[in-house]
Amino acid sequence: TRKHRRARNRGIANDLGVCLHFQEEENSILYKTVILKPEWGTSAVYKVLDNQKVIDNQGCFTRNDLKKIWQEEKYTSMRGELLELMKKFQLCYEIIDQKDTFIAPQLLSKIKPDYKWDELNNLILRYAYPDFMPKGIITRLIVVMHKYIDQQKNVWKTGVILNKDSTKAEVIEYHSKREIIIRIFGTNKRNFMTVITHELDKINNSYQRLNCQKLIPCNCKECKNNQNPFTYEFRQLVARLANGKLTIECGKPPSFNEVQVFRLIDNTININQFIPKNQQNRDYNLYQFFGDFLNGNRVTKIGKGKNIERDLIDQHRDVKVSDHAKVNVSGAGAFSLGDSYGAIANNLNQLNFDDPNKNELKQLLIELVQSIAEEDLDEEEKEESLEQISAIADALQNDQNKKLKRKAKGAIAMFQYLVEDLPQNSAMVAIYQELSDAIAKIF
Repeated sequence: TRKHRRARNRGIANDLGVCLHFQEEENSILYKTVILKPEWGTSAVYKVLDNQKVIDNQGCFTRNDLKKIWQEEKYTSMRGELLELMKKFQLCYEIIDQKDTFIAPQLLSKIKPDYKWDELNNLILRYAYPDFMPKGIITRLIVVMHKYIDQQKNVWKTGVILNKDSTKAEVIEYHSKREIIIRIFGTNKRNFMTVITHELDKINNSYQRLNCQKLIPCNCKECKNNQNPFTYEFRQLVARLANGKLTIECGKPPSFNEVQVFRLIDNTININQFIPKNQQNRDYNLYQFFGDFLNGNRVTKIGKGKNIERDLIDQHRDVKVSDHAKVNVSGAGAFSLGDSYGAIANNLNQLNFDDPNKNELKQLLIELVQSIAEEDLDEEEKEESLEQISAIADALQNDQNKKLKRKAKGAIAMFQYLVEDLPQNSAMVAIYQELSDAIAKIF
């Protein structure tokens, strides 16, 4: 009960003898505030959450409401700090475009609202809590992500619809099943998924010894557009890669398709988010990453003489954390790629070589850029394709650079994966076949 919860929080604060001071946030109103008795803040917070008017308004309150709720002398001069404290502990957020109006999401309606959802080409990720799922994870996420809430009517006690860059995400907590499911559709699914999982991971990590499994969806032909795809535990996929296992079998009968492990991960969440910040100013290859992720240090033994570093780079793509240009096509057949900008077609046109093989490859790349704009691909596939074209173009200009040459070969592997799902008479399939031969002549 609320009464027992308040008593418990007060008891903890008294036993520990702690104080609250947020000295790391210089721009916060709390920066110069030291709360010597946390129970004072706890009592003030629950005066809001226990207020009948706030409960009846499904968690909505205003600054004027707080003047009445916190009218006692011990609160009157500290209302601003107390409100900031509620925000700090992810207990409320200010409604966008409604100044001085706030929502405590734990008091929202339990009823899921009606809304339309496009189930085509969804990106789906599950968080499972096998042993125990703390209450309040989803409400904390709602507070953290509140600026992306699609409409205030599309948020409830156990879920929310988010909107960013023409991409929508549905995040729902199923406490009885001990899981959170994220579904995303739109033009920048993976980028938005990365934003959401980054915040959700931070919340999960705030609980000591919480057993949480991140379940990556299968991307085989049977699972790709399935609302209930087969899933793989994230750390198991990482373990496979660290030990040289590049593929894994889908568990859905009857096909049991083989899928590429790295693409399972990178298609869903940007792998770079897991790489330490102190490594982000240099090349940090997959071999180092997966070993470090599992063991806290670089893996040096891979067994049976298999060169996982070479294989991962050749068969997938080298992960480089330092910034590189991203591109989009402009003019005829124009399309947007979110935050990716550039003019690769124009750059390619400006390249001139004495070597006819290089000029042949350049022309194929120009045709490939044009075909990508016209092909029935989603925005992430277009962005990925253009990144690989950019890698080939870089290698074309610097054909003595071994790393760039490896990237160019890795790009071919990516295009092979992409064209597998395209009609055999499509332009991209025909260009890919010529592209492979042209790269072999040079690299």
